[in-house]
Amino acid sequence: MSSEPFPRPADRYGDKGKNPWAQVITALLAVSFVAVIIAVGWHLSTPAFSTEFRAYRIIDDRTVEIEYIVRTRNPNDTVTCIVRARDKQSNEIGRTTKTSSPGQSVQDITVRLRTVVRANLGEIQNCQLTR
Repeated sequence: MSSEPFPRPADRYGDKGKNPWAQVITALLAVSFVAVIIAVGWHLSTPAFSTEFRAYRIIDDRTVEIEYIVRTRNPNDTVTCIVRARDKQSNEIGRTTKTSSPGQSVQDITVRLRTVVRANLGEIQNCQLTR
């Protein structure tokens, strides 16, 4: 047996080792890619607007008051919602549309709605962004 060690692969093939700049550039590209994925995910997971129904109050036999909150990502956007009242048999007995005002990202909205008979409940539905 020979006491001489086997030659290293770098010596055999002329590999001089990794370029440190290539490692830096690869790391920067990986960090940038992850940052873009996080930014896109955050943007897609945050809706342009949201609504939250707060309460309804029966004022009298022909009036119901509906309260809700509108939140928009862009304060200049407006949101239009259908506000309606229903009786005990779930028949629609009053309806209107209400558009939020531009300039605020969070708005408390109260709507007084006239009905044809006594309301059992008030609700909002089909809210849409109206830029």
